[in-house]
This record gives sequence, structure tokens and C-alpha cells, in this order.
Amino acid sequence: METVQTVTYQCPNCNAALEYDNVRGGFRCFYCDSTFSDYEIRNIFKHNEEEVNLDTAVEPELDKSQEQTEEFTGQSALYSCPNCGAGVICDSLTASTRCHFCHTPVILSGRLSGEFKPNMIIPFSTTRERAEEKFRDYIKGKFLLPRGFKSEAQISNISALYVPYWLKSGLADVQLTATGKTIRSWRAGDRQYTHTKVYNVERDAELSFVRVPCDGSKRIDDGLMESIEPFTYGGLKPFSMSYLSGCAAEKYDVSKEEAAVRIDQRVLAAAETEIRRMATVYTSLESVRTSLVYRQQKYVYALLPVWFLNYNYRGKDYAFAMNGQTEKMFGELPVSKLKTFFFGAGIFLLTWVIASFIGGLCIA
Repeated sequence: METVQTVTYQCPNCNAALEYDNVRGGFRCFYCDSTFSDYEIRNIFKHNEEEVNLDTAVEPELDKSQEQTEEFTGQSALYSCPNCGAGVICDSLTASTRCHFCHTPVILSGRLSGEFKPNMIIPFSTTRERAEEKFRDYIKGKFLLPRGFKSEAQISNISALYVPYWLKSGLADVQLTATGKTIRSWRAGDRQYTHTKVYNVERDAELSFVRVPCDGSKRIDDGLMESIEPFTYGGLKPFSMSYLSGCAAEKYDVSKEEAAVRIDQRVLAAAETEIRRMATVYTSLESVRTSLVYRQQKYVYALLPVWFLNYNYRGKDYAFAMNGQTEKMFGELPVSKLKTFFFGAGIFLLTWVIASFIGGLCIA
């Protein structure tokens, strides 16, 4: 198990831990209520990021005993809390967390060094209180949910998570070939006539695309993340570790090459939709073939904000996610088998009583 260098951002006035205030868009000490802008924090704690040497740092090599420990613990890591000195174990993909004992926000700087340093970040613009409120609205009226899923203890587990994303931009040439048909029908007397013309269709276009996303975490379902898109890229900022204070964060475990497969599928689907609009004069298109060749392409590694809640019910994980910028939500909800049984039994009993009552009236 490796020991990881840690970084904390402390209030210059009282030395308590600083956190990013989603509402004010700056940093706030929740002990003395002092506030600081992004610019002030970058200058005050410039040494934090310089000492870590983010651009050149590499993760330490493991000896054989450490490798065995990694296999046993599922690639865990050990860090020492700079506030209380506690040794805390975390997942090896975790880049930012809190001390489980004193709750001090701690950034595992080695996790975001070298190739794992993000280029950009979108800070959270919604608060925990707002995320909890939206979750309660999301589950309101859904009476078949397990009791534990709706409990305050469960809701309090919702966490601010920076999810790693690959964003791809570029230019591409798109070509469509197809068989197009125009069909015209009319009636003359008792006869129905149909006139069909067949064409060889070719369309060429230049497509520009900006920051098509793909999440870089294998542990988070791609469909779940796509369901809370889009993010507003006007909120992108150059990456600074200070934004991670008080939030969880992960480094990517999906490589750029792996992400490219998913992104290219999305680009091709969007390209086909757009180029088909150039052939709307035809009644139908058949034998459609679309090809795409990139002229320019560029990747950006970014951390994007998500409020995340996971619940395990009968051995299956159910995840809820809310976009930490736009508040768009999506989740898979568990259904209590016991409540479903009683609900079904109640419907059956009610139907039987009504049928018996109507039958009695008919006999009378």
C-alpha cells in the first residue's frame, strides 16, 4: 500500500480548512466566515502546487510486498491526515476526500500528477442543501421505494464528486451515399396511381464539434452520466487543486484511446443526423452509408461536477446523479418487494370486494 502526499488549503485568518463555496463562487472558511476569491487563493497557496510539481511528478513504483497488498486491498492507498495525523485508507482511484475521523478536506496530490493532472474543471454551482432538496423532490410520491432509500441518513450520504471526463473537439469531413426515392400518389376515378423516382444520393459536409464528452471512470455507468448532460462549458476554468477542497474526486481509469471509441460513435451519430437533413427532399433514403474522416482533433481532460448517491439493495447498486452545474437529474430507483407484494394484494382484495358487491346487487 502506497503512502500518498497530501495537500490542504487552510484559512489564513484562523487556520481552519477552506472549502469552495458553490453559492458565492469563491472560497470560504466555515469557522470564521472569511471569504477569498480564486485569485487570492491561487496566490496565497501557490507553493502547494509548486511543491507537488504537478507537471513532472510520477507515481511511486511498488515493490513486491506492496504489489501483494495492492492485490489484496483492491488497489488501496494510505495517506496521513495533516490535521489529526490519522492514517486513512482510500481507493487508489480517489483523488480527493475527507479524513474519516476529523472530516478535514484532503487532496491526494500524487493522484493528479503528471498525466493525471486535469486541464480544466467546472466548479460546483449547487449546494449540498439544494442537492438534498432535489433528491427529495425526485423520490416524492414513489411509495414502493425501500424505507432505507428514503431515510434522512441515506440522503445525507449524497456527495459532491468530480467525475473525470475526456472532451474531444475538432473538424471532420462527412460523406453520405444512399438511394433516395420520391413517391407521389393520386387517384383518378376508381384507380390509385403511384409514381416513384429513384436517385443516387451523395452529400458531403464539413462538421465542426466542440467538447464531445465521455466520462473517464469505469465505476460510473456511462448511460447515467449521459443522462445528466449537457454541461455548460462556459463554466470551464483552468484546473487548480483548490477547487477540490471539500469534494471527492477521481482520476481517470478509462484511457483517452478507450474514450475515443465512445466519443467517435457519438460524433458519427450526430454527423449522420445533420447530413440527413441535407437530403430531406426525398420521401425515403435506403442503403444509407455514412463515413467520417477527422481533419483536426484535440482532447481535453477535465473534472466535471456531479452530486452522487449510491444505494445497495438486495445485492444490487442503485445510483442517483445530479449535474452539479445544471441540476439535471437521473437515477435508477429500487423497488421494495415487500411493498410490491402488499400493494398487489391490496389491489386484488379491493377488486374482489367490488366484484362481490356488484354480484350481490345483480342477484338481488
